[in-house]
Amino acid sequence: MHALMKSKYAASLLCGLLAVVMGGEAAAEQAPMSTAPMCIPESTERAIVACPAGARKAAAKEGGNAPVSRMKAAEPKKAKKQGPTGPSLQIDLSTRLGREQTRARAENLLEREIAILQRLVKNSADDDPRRPQVLLRLAETQFEMQIAKNAKVRSFDDPIYEACTRDKDKARCKQARDGQKAAQADLDKIREDSIRTYATLVRDHPNFNRMDEVLFSLAFALQELDQFDKARSVYRRLIKDYPRSRFVPNAYLSFAEFYFNDSDMDAAAKFYRKVLEFPPKRNSVYGYALYKVAWVEYNRERYRQSLQGFVDILEFARNNKYANDAKNLARQARKELVLPYSHYGSPGKALDFFRRYSKSDAEAHEMLENLGNLYYDTGQWPQAVTVYHKLMADTPRSNSLCDWQTKVTNAVVSSRPKQDQIIELKRLVDIYRNYKKGGKPVAKVEECKVETATTMLWLGTSWHREAVGTDAAPGTKNKKTMSQAAVLYRTLLKEFPDMEQMKFPNIDKRDWPTKYKLSYFYAELLWKMEEWGQCGPAFDRVVEQNSQGEYTSDAAYAAVLCYNNLYQQQYVPRETESKFVSKSDQRALKNAKAAPKNKFMPKKLTQLQEGMLEAFNRYVCYVDKAEDLSTIKYRRARIYYEANRFEEAAVLFRDIAFNHKDSDLAEYAANLYLDCLNVLGTQIAEPRVACVQELSAAIDPMSASFCGTEQLTDEHPDLCGTLGTLQCQVRRKEAEIYQKTQQFKKAAATYVRIFRRHEECGAMDEMLYNAAINFEAAHLLGRAIQVRTVLIERYPESKLSKKAVYLIGQNFQALAYYEQAAKYYEQFARKFPGEDGKRCTAEDKENGTCPNAIEGLEQATFFRIGLGDDKAAMEDADLFARNYKRKLPRQTSQVMFSIGSIYERQKRWFQVISHYRDYLKKYGKVGMPHQLIQANTAIGRAFWELNKKSEAKKHFQAAVKSWTSGAPKRIRALKNTSKDSKVLYIRQALDSAAESQFHLSEYKFAEFEKVAFPRYTGGKSMARVKKWSDSQFKKWVTRKQGVLRSAEAAYAKVAKMSVNVNGIQMKSAPWQIAAASRTGEMYRSFVDEFRDAPIPKEIEKDPGLFDIYVGALDDVSEPLQRQAIDKFEFCLKTATQVRWFNRWSRSCEQELNGLNPRKYPVAAELRGEPNYVKATVGDPGAVDLGAINQRRLNTKDAVARREEQ
Repeated sequence: MHALMKSKYAASLLCGLLAVVMGGEAAAEQAPMSTAPMCIPESTERAIVACPAGARKAAAKEGGNAPVSRMKAAEPKKAKKQGPTGPSLQIDLSTRLGREQTRARAENLLEREIAILQRLVKNSADDDPRRPQVLLRLAETQFEMQIAKNAKVRSFDDPIYEACTRDKDKARCKQARDGQKAAQADLDKIREDSIRTYATLVRDHPNFNRMDEVLFSLAFALQELDQFDKARSVYRRLIKDYPRSRFVPNAYLSFAEFYFNDSDMDAAAKFYRKVLEFPPKRNSVYGYALYKVAWVEYNRERYRQSLQGFVDILEFARNNKYANDAKNLARQARKELVLPYSHYGSPGKALDFFRRYSKSDAEAHEMLENLGNLYYDTGQWPQAVTVYHKLMADTPRSNSLCDWQTKVTNAVVSSRPKQDQIIELKRLVDIYRNYKKGGKPVAKVEECKVETATTMLWLGTSWHREAVGTDAAPGTKNKKTMSQAAVLYRTLLKEFPDMEQMKFPNIDKRDWPTKYKLSYFYAELLWKMEEWGQCGPAFDRVVEQNSQGEYTSDAAYAAVLCYNNLYQQQYVPRETESKFVSKSDQRALKNAKAAPKNKFMPKKLTQLQEGMLEAFNRYVCYVDKAEDLSTIKYRRARIYYEANRFEEAAVLFRDIAFNHKDSDLAEYAANLYLDCLNVLGTQIAEPRVACVQELSAAIDPMSASFCGTEQLTDEHPDLCGTLGTLQCQVRRKEAEIYQKTQQFKKAAATYVRIFRRHEECGAMDEMLYNAAINFEAAHLLGRAIQVRTVLIERYPESKLSKKAVYLIGQNFQALAYYEQAAKYYEQFARKFPGEDGKRCTAEDKENGTCPNAIEGLEQATFFRIGLGDDKAAMEDADLFARNYKRKLPRQTSQVMFSIGSIYERQKRWFQVISHYRDYLKKYGKVGMPHQLIQANTAIGRAFWELNKKSEAKKHFQAAVKSWTSGAPKRIRALKNTSKDSKVLYIRQALDSAAESQFHLSEYKFAEFEKVAFPRYTGGKSMARVKKWSDSQFKKWVTRKQGVLRSAEAAYAKVAKMSVNVNGIQMKSAPWQIAAASRTGEMYRSFVDEFRDAPIPKEIEKDPGLFDIYVGALDDVSEPLQRQAIDKFEFCLKTATQVRWFNRWSRSCEQELNGLNPRKYPVAAELRGEPNYVKATVGDPGAVDLGAINQRRLNTKDAVARREEQ
């Protein structure tokens, strides 16, 4: 056992013993303990050892192989070939004999007539002229009797087949055969009597006027008795002596039929053509001879001529509708011309050809189907597939669709690769499913069902045998073939759940499928494919279907093997590990404290796990002895353990630990047994004291069992060593429980006590680290700093010591000791510049204990700036740039940007300009969009302060242009930036851009101020005053208004600068207020210039002129005053709405009060201003208002004087 197990044993024992060691204190501080008297209920103990009923007891099997396959391929019986193989049409006796067909008479009547005629012949003299007629009549009556006797002989055919072939009834078979034999004897006798009658007539009356008929009948009778030589002799006499007789064609036909039946096709063709020499009108067998000529050509393998012969028959029937048997000949020709076409014609053109000679489209399709059957029966698979596909395409609703697809499937199976076979088989299954939906005759549905199942079964078992093989012929072992066969078995089981009630006439009854048999075949294939996750449940289903079946014992054992192999895949890599510990004691215990509350909740067993447990249980219960019994038991326990079923797992692990001590798994089982008790006793929602007690009680017997002797201790060094050092770990677990129950101060104190008193436990740096974490959680940051300081001093090489430097900086930052925080951040950044937080664990990130030199140095820079430690801030910024400029150019730009605030605070305007210009040069492409705007605004402001307005203007314009060219969009596109930060950046960019726009507007304001009021010097004449008013005064007003509007438009741009942020229109409130205030001041200044305008002495002393002069000024200034009030009101209203009060808002308030004191009183309260934070950069106030205020006072004085007068 490797050394790693030592930490696992320790972790698994700690929790359980803790409650005992601490005397219940720690347990009380956790969730309420269950007061149940037993750790594991008796019901669980009983259930876990109970055996399933119904399974047969089996002996242990050696090895791990599945049972030998018992699969037999379900070979379908050869179907009878369809279609004609020779002439199907036989000429009736009446036609062959050249007689009119007569209605059949009863046999007893014929016997009576024969008896009478025989007496007449006997009683007649040889020279009696009536004797020949009587003899002929006797012969004809005997012919009728032959027909009746022949029918009787044939009447035994069906009974013989049923008794002898179908039913195998020997008694009935013999009785039927004897009856047919007796009937044949009667037939032969009447034939012989008929021959004697004809012979007597020929002998005694050679000149009889119907001798040709007599000769023909005699020859035919001899032929029927197989006396061919005598028959041919008589036929020759007939042909020779009576060449014009109507029986000559029949005689030739008899010769032709003889040679045809004797397979002498050349001789037969000669005589058939002799028959055709006689025209149809006096030749009743003309059509039949044509029909036999077509067959002669077919047998001579002259298929084109044969096909033409059948076409000729159809032409003959069309042109001789009243010829003997014309309709029957045509019908038969249509059926049988398919045979020569199958050898000569193209399957793709067949339907068009058949349509030319069929009576209907349906008959043409019937002929096409016959052609397909011929191709199918003769193994012409591509042609058969072509024809059947054509049939299915033309008549998709035919009731024969399933039959056609069955044949297509079989044809493809015989000729194409498996992939094509699968495609056709899927189509067959789809057709069967459509049949099931309705609309087809019940018989057809059943037939389709049987054919589909038969085809699938045959193909599945064939592929099964091909892949798996037999004892005599090993299989291909091709997994793809196995998979394909398995799919067929699975589909069979799904589509034909009632297969036990089905009949399969084309399969040997011994091979008829059953769900039980196919389920076993399917499971066997899964085993062969090593599909362990599927084959176990599959073999289980075999056992469930028939607990006493022929395959059940093998299936039960195979299920265990499958699950065992599955277990090896899923569990073996961790089967000896505790789920709740990692590779070291410390990490294990640390991980345990973060476990979610539901971590130990029992999980629902998956269907696969249930099957595995059932199979393992069957094996344990019904296999008496086996080498792997302890392994199966262990794996059964492990499944319960993985599913958090700790009660069941504990029972099973305990059995292995104490009853299978010689097993390699005994020690692992012992560990996991204690681990289960640990969870039940301390980790679940309602911990059980009894389980802790059981765990404690198990330690001594476990020590005796595994560590009782020196030899045993040597065999189990890890477990024994763990038990010996358990006390050390208990203390640590005590600290962890304090931490888990949020008693952080106690947890920290316990870790410190371990450090001071139990140094032999090892990992003392971790003890100090954990102590500091808990002091921090208890808000005792000073203690946390002290402990981390000790950690750094005592263990300078520890990784945790490195983290401690950074965390001390965090502690000082939390205490608002920014100088000390900066000091530690700088120390960490200089020693460990590569620590960027990427190697931190998720737990460190979540708990805020992830050291990051980049963030630390950045914070240190900002702290130094805020503390006014400009030199240190600049050194930190330079260090940041050296370390991270290439790696983190944007973050570096932010740090370097912040240095500019130092120069701004010191009003070192040249350094401000130099710094921000250098910033724009180095970081213009990577800098944050808002800081680029702020940099240009800062440069412009510095030039403004230096009274270099022209240089300032360029940078103000650059800032505004940067904003209007999509700065908000660029800020929103920033990666790795929070939404709140983006909103802040947009606000900063907007304020800076608005400030720049305000300054640009100030240039217009300066132009407005330069337009001075025109002085009047024209004397007292009213005309001169009017002339002055119409010329100089109006020009001044017009010019002044033009400049005012231009400036107002410039300030209006400040108000228009806005952006939508999260559905809210963001504007720059301070600069919007400043712009409104400045606009109002321009209007108020305009009014003041009117009212402050010097009054010429000539006018001042003349009341009339004074009123005209002042009235003109008031008329023009009054609208301007209203405009000024509107702007100041807007200014004050905006300030109130956004709660932003500054000197501009106060100026607006004072201006309104000056214009209308009653309506706009000055607020009495004082508004506080922030003085502990950095002032807003660029607070509006760039222009000196002293002159304006002075003019305002002068105006008030002038108004007062006028009111006094």
